[in-house]
Amino acid sequence: MGWLGRLLGRPDPARQDVAELLTTYSLFRTTTETAELGDRETVRRWLRELDPDLQQQVHIRRPWGVIAAVSDHRDPVGVVMQEPDGRAWGAYVPGADRREHLTPEQVEDVMLAALTSTGRPDGPDWRPIA
Repeated sequence: MGWLGRLLGRPDPARQDVAELLTTYSLFRTTTETAELGDRETVRRWLRELDPDLQQQVHIRRPWGVIAAVSDHRDPVGVVMQEPDGRAWGAYVPGADRREHLTPEQVEDVMLAALTSTGRPDGPDWRPIA
């Protein structure tokens, strides 16, 4: 009932400064596993084991926004970020067009940098998502 709390002006109950693995098994069944920001090995393992069949996502929740590595069937793992004001950004290979995706190593670098960064991680080209 998070939408009701927001409608009534209550603060968002989502935790900050945490890493999460979200796994969707069906329309109504999603599990969440959490880890502390200092647990880089767990986050690295999650990223390497992302399963598109389970629509898995790795989220890192920070005061500056939420950054997510998303696995699906259409593309390789992508990285997106949403700022607290709702603006959304996609991470792309620097200097390349939108068809060129980050490598698994680049995805891992961006996500691990988010564990300790004070703002949006450097490295990729961050482009607005319309």
